[in-house]
Amino acid sequence: MNGPGTADTLADGGCGTLPVPVCPHLHLHLEPEERKRRELGLAVRDFSSRDRFFAAHRTDRPDRSRTGPGDLGLFLSQVHAEQAAQGADHVELRLSPRRLLLDGMAWEEFTSTAQQVLGPLRDPVVSAVLLVNRNSPANFIGELTDRIGELPLVFVGVDVAGDEQAHPDVRPFVPLARAAAGAGLGRTVHAGEFGTAEHIWRALDLLGADRIGHGLSCTTSAALLRRMAADEILAEVSLSSNLALGAVPRLASHPLPTVLAAGVPVSLNTDVPLHTGRTLADEFNLAAQALNLSAGEIRALQARAAASRFPRRPA
Repeated sequence: MNGPGTADTLADGGCGTLPVPVCPHLHLHLEPEERKRRELGLAVRDFSSRDRFFAAHRTDRPDRSRTGPGDLGLFLSQVHAEQAAQGADHVELRLSPRRLLLDGMAWEEFTSTAQQVLGPLRDPVVSAVLLVNRNSPANFIGELTDRIGELPLVFVGVDVAGDEQAHPDVRPFVPLARAAAGAGLGRTVHAGEFGTAEHIWRALDLLGADRIGHGLSCTTSAALLRRMAADEILAEVSLSSNLALGAVPRLASHPLPTVLAAGVPVSLNTDVPLHTGRTLADEFNLAAQALNLSAGEIRALQARAAASRFPRRPA
């Protein structure tokens, strides 16, 4: 890998500086509470560790800022404008219904707002991925499983996310994953970000994951790297959030070079940009400067990542 001079090539322009066929942004969270807090002028919270991050996202916090359908529509439009400014031309946005439903939003309001706002958008296209948290109650998982077929066409996938160390068992999500596959939805799972390679194996073998969110620990298993390379299981990598939340101690020790060397497809993403303050251009520059990737190598991995997009279902 060769990186001299790459930082100048990738500076500040986002995807627009890279002549890629498409510029996918496949792992991006809406962060509705953080957006609401900023709207209300509340103080910025400390997310400098895994524990602080997951504690701040608990749905039973008494000080949690509430959001409604109007907020959701506004926030979706904000994401589109932000991603357009960064040069992305295909975005997959994680949307978690649980906190919104707890705030009083009806399921139909959640799905219809997503369809009405995101459906017509172009430059970039923004699709939705239904996020289900690992700590969700069984009855909630069951309700979502029953309603998978009701998701409008703007939803292209399902994501099982959350604290994998506190909730490593994904067996409760097997019916949901099967229903998603039956409905033509892609499946991605947050695994191996803070947990072991076994969590990634479970995501693949039990949930049939097409992609893995983060997947850092895949480098601890040569067999797993071979599996992911052979099956074209894309690793959705975010250098900035991995560093900010302590998943890696420093950027130079990030396992991305090992993942790439094994032939596993990779996409670069911002993950939680309101928390980290990072853009796609920042992710590319981090890869270029700290991991010694050339502009051509970044261009190639993003182009390959485009093949792992979850397509919208035909009407």
